[in-house]
Amino acid sequence: MTRHSALRSQPLAIVGLSLFLLSLAGPAQARFRRAETAAAPLASVPDKARGPIILAVSLTDQRLTVWENGVIVARSMVSTGVAGHETPRGAFTLLQKKRMHRSNIYSNAPMPFMQRITWSGVALHQGHVTGRPATHGCIRLPAEVAKKLFGYTKIGARVIITDEPVTPADFAHPGLFQALPPDALPAPPAPVAQTPLETDAPTFGIVATDPPATIQLASLPIGEAAMPPMPLPEPEPAPPQAEAPKRQPTGHVSVFISGKERKLFIRQGFEPVYESPVEISPGAALGAHLFTAMEVNQKEGAASASAAEALERIQIPQEARMEVGRRLSAGASLLIADQGLGRETGKTATDFILLTP
Repeated sequence: MTRHSALRSQPLAIVGLSLFLLSLAGPAQARFRRAETAAAPLASVPDKARGPIILAVSLTDQRLTVWENGVIVARSMVSTGVAGHETPRGAFTLLQKKRMHRSNIYSNAPMPFMQRITWSGVALHQGHVTGRPATHGCIRLPAEVAKKLFGYTKIGARVIITDEPVTPADFAHPGLFQALPPDALPAPPAPVAQTPLETDAPTFGIVATDPPATIQLASLPIGEAAMPPMPLPEPEPAPPQAEAPKRQPTGHVSVFISGKERKLFIRQGFEPVYESPVEISPGAALGAHLFTAMEVNQKEGAASASAAEALERIQIPQEARMEVGRRLSAGASLLIADQGLGRETGKTATDFILLTP
């Protein structure tokens, strides 16, 4: 397959969530409305997710919705943060899981089946759930839900927290990335052959004998002055060792395009692996958009106007597109936002976290 044909390979089907969040109109309690109780949460789903999942929390409804491959598999009532300790809104990722965790902030409080979404202390975990705000910012789950969800999810799953419920929609646009096969990548340069020197002197690369060779002195005839022993030559320095190739990160892939920094960033396995400048044409705010790659699919989605407009204003270098394409697989995500890398994202060991008002 040629490089050009590889670039025309079938793009991954994309499920997009546009995070258009309303400004706060008052305390969390004033915006709260009771939702109906979900029946048998997670009772019919397998023990492990079989495709990309998104956990969507609605603060207004106090409800968690679990999406797998773009289909709802479960709902559950939750309790989130009270006024003054509101649960943050935005796009997050499951960063850590612990079957039993204790809070180092709030009196060593137990947090069974903890699934962390920020290193500053916000997580989903088992607790007393009333369907009303009741926490210091965490998301409490009923006992049976917390236990089932703990085994069902994987590190790297996306978590969306919004006021109103959000619904994924199929999305297609030429500005999105395409998954590339390995042979679409430029081959690494071949090692340069070393020409041996035309000399009897030792050169780098000579293999030492074991035990080391020694110089034998012949006996001299009687009557001739004995010659002093010849000094042993200084050992040649060891040939420089080539640096071992750095371990390439594996795992969950996230791409973030920042309008503030005008850069594209890639993280894999929560580690920074690539960044590139991008050009963004003048205009209104880009907004906040999350795209999650589901699987290779022939289905064409309808592009939302706001997300399409944001993509059309961003000019991404071809090299950066290939860097994304060679890592792209089901579950990879793309975030586009006006913000830069925030304090929650950090420099390493975490995913891109997008906080919204």
